[in-house]
Amino acid sequence: MHEAFCMEVEMSFTFFNIQNRGQAGQKGIVRLNSLISLKCLGALLLLIAWPSTGFRQTGPKDRLLERIENASTSRLPGTLHRLAQPQYDQGEVGSLFTVGRVTMIFKPTAAQQADLDKLLREQQDPSSPNYHKWLTPEEFADRFGLSSTDMDKVTSWLQAQGLTVDETARSRRWITFTGSAGQIETAFYTQIHNYFINGESYYANATEPSVPEALGDVVLGFRSLNNFRLKPRLKSRRVQFTSSVTGYHYLAPDDFAAIYDIKALYDSGVDGTGQKLAVMGQSDIQLSDIRAFRSASGLSPNDPQIILVAGSRDPGIVTGDVDEADLDLEWAGAIARNATIIYVNSANGAPDSLQYAIDQNLAPIVSISYGDCESNFTQSDINAGRARSTGQCTGNYSRRSCRRRGCSRL
Repeated sequence: MHEAFCMEVEMSFTFFNIQNRGQAGQKGIVRLNSLISLKCLGALLLLIAWPSTGFRQTGPKDRLLERIENASTSRLPGTLHRLAQPQYDQGEVGSLFTVGRVTMIFKPTAAQQADLDKLLREQQDPSSPNYHKWLTPEEFADRFGLSSTDMDKVTSWLQAQGLTVDETARSRRWITFTGSAGQIETAFYTQIHNYFINGESYYANATEPSVPEALGDVVLGFRSLNNFRLKPRLKSRRVQFTSSVTGYHYLAPDDFAAIYDIKALYDSGVDGTGQKLAVMGQSDIQLSDIRAFRSASGLSPNDPQIILVAGSRDPGIVTGDVDEADLDLEWAGAIARNATIIYVNSANGAPDSLQYAIDQNLAPIVSISYGDCESNFTQSDINAGRARSTGQCTGNYSRRSCRRRGCSRL
């Protein structure tokens, strides 16, 4: 099943926004609303698990024709988080403080973006010979990414700054690295500070970073120079059981299947068998919750496969996030009853999990229910979204009132 959303990109995301959480194992259904549903990491979802189409591959031209020198730099505007404000500033972190899995995002040339826009339209046009002809990650890289030579040059430069390269994208649209605050401050001419907001501690870049001038037209921005993570959007309520006296009515998986005509699919043998579905998260989970839900719902045991993003530390159980993850996993498995459910987890947040799941081709169906207000995104985040298919996060940026929905605070 394919649904067209996330700008012009056809995605195979499945979102289960019917969320439930009660007390002491009692569960009722609450609809999850979010201002921004992060729906994709660009057109890389076009690449997952689909066969090669035989697109002509000549490879992108080298763009880094000059030596990467640190003496002359180019500032990257729009890379400050709005909450990294002076009134919350607690001073610099120590120089040995580890900043993990920072992603350097590359931008396409104008010609590449025009070519990609054209391809995306054609892939959604039934009259086009390219209709539903998907690219492999390597085909995407050879057409829309940096050249292999340029990727090697950037990788070598990062390593020369003392940074550890964790991952290079198969799309050649980003590189993820880890380093100490001192190394990052020296390499990118910025400062990493501590911030204390609403009783919680964070870190973030206090100034806009710069890159060597040779990289100025290649680097779009960074993600994870701060640890302001997306917040779960679920709401908890006291649960009252379905009752003709109270008038409350709560839904179990079989009710959902009947109401939304899914039972007909089950009867025809379509129940997720042989399919994979990946759920994004940023907390460890409690398998006992998943097992209890399936048992109470009359579903057969089907524990999710758990994958920690390579290079990420284990986030442990995170209050709020664990409920979000449980609900997503429970209802994904409740609808696609016999599918293989994969839970991708990262201490750097759900977008990092999403980036990893797509680049590693973990599943053709990806679910992420986290959201945030547009004002909580840096300008480079928004630019990445507008680039649509740059291999980074894009979404449906709502214009609803942030203050009304509580987004004016963290």
